[in-house]
Amino acid sequence: MRYYQYYKWHGPFLVQLEFNDGNIRGNGDDDVGLFYVTGSYSTNDNHVILTKQYKLGTGEPHENLGHQVKINLKWNDHTQQFDGQWAVRTSKYSGQDKFELKLSKHAESM
Repeated sequence: MRYYQYYKWHGPFLVQLEFNDGNIRGNGDDDVGLFYVTGSYSTNDNHVILTKQYKLGTGEPHENLGHQVKINLKWNDHTQQFDGQWAVRTSKYSGQDKFELKLSKHAESM
């Protein structure tokens, strides 16, 4: 996964995701800190909705507020990845921009 913020791309970062009966869960870390991922997917319209929850006290202390990132993605046949937007709303920061999720060849459906 990678995201666009502050006029540049961040990543790609590896994240471990488990897809099971329409639900997604996983974890990883990026330049902000450690995070957990929960969400859902639809095979009808290839739509993915994720919430990335950062673990406070990990990573970059000025960026990691222990906050949530809402991610809304759709499958892109041309790029062979999920493309969309991330959004953050906290008392200290509010923003949104591009987000990409590329699945590896090692991905398994459960």
